[in-house]
Amino acid sequence: MSLMEVRALKKYFQMRSGFLSKPHEVRAVDGVDFTIEQNKVFAIVGESGSGKSTVARLLLRLIEPQDGDVLFKGTDVLTLKGDGLKAYRRSVQIIFQDPFASLNPRIKVYGALSEPLKIHRTVPKSQFRERVRTMLELVGLDADVMERYPHEFSGGQRQRICIARALMLGPELVVADEPLSSLDVSIQAQILNLLIRIKEDIGLSFLFISHDLSVVQYFSDTIAVMYLGRIVETGETEELFSNPMHPYTQMLIESVPKIIGTKSNRRPNQPEDPAPEPPSPIEIPVGCPFHPRCPKRFAPCAATPPQLQRRHGRLISCHLNTSD
Repeated sequence: MSLMEVRALKKYFQMRSGFLSKPHEVRAVDGVDFTIEQNKVFAIVGESGSGKSTVARLLLRLIEPQDGDVLFKGTDVLTLKGDGLKAYRRSVQIIFQDPFASLNPRIKVYGALSEPLKIHRTVPKSQFRERVRTMLELVGLDADVMERYPHEFSGGQRQRICIARALMLGPELVVADEPLSSLDVSIQAQILNLLIRIKEDIGLSFLFISHDLSVVQYFSDTIAVMYLGRIVETGETEELFSNPMHPYTQMLIESVPKIIGTKSNRRPNQPEDPAPEPPSPIEIPVGCPFHPRCPKRFAPCAATPPQLQRRHGRLISCHLNTSD
């Protein structure tokens, strides 16, 4: 059963390269469609600048789109105001990328976690401390941390606090925007396992945004691959990793570091050619946006932008995949 449906979502920004220069239009999100199912993890992957975080902020109404629809349990989120918008924000919470910037250094942990309860009045004030204690224990922290300040914690502990804050109101959907990227690798594994356990225990849905494909493969059920504001491929995680069909998806998966166990498997003096740098989002190429970097490009790629269509059992935006 679908929890959230996103249709033709667009967000454009105006940017100037200099004080007297003409403004340029940056199409950060350019007609994105996807569905998040209940109790599932939907992941968005792509390089920096592909529009992943902009999608997250659009869904939370932190910024407003140019066009498109966002439906949460059948309700148009973009038309909500007042109490309706407040109720929506109880149901959809976010975990930000940087746990150091996400917490006010002047507010103790108890104040940070009880603030959503004060705003939304979901439980009586007499139950605030017990609710905070319960959420801290859920993320693996002791109750005695309530009276400490953020600077007294490590990065991993701060992110646990941010996760607890996101869960305070009992949301149905959590948007996790690169929640592991600022943490050490060993801590990343702990936080990822924590998110998996919370999902199983509570039955949450996740929109998980990341550029780390190994993490996404471990955590997600479905993946959408974004490139310069557009989705180029969407599919079930296992199928997409076992048989990526879009050349950009193939490039991303091939770029994941692999450990070579024996000397006989190594290829000395054969360094892999680095992939060309992505073009500027201000000057997106005509035709398929990926074609200047694509090793499989042919004539139509430089002239006609491909449409996202169902091919081979999944959604693909590529001229190479023209039929099942």
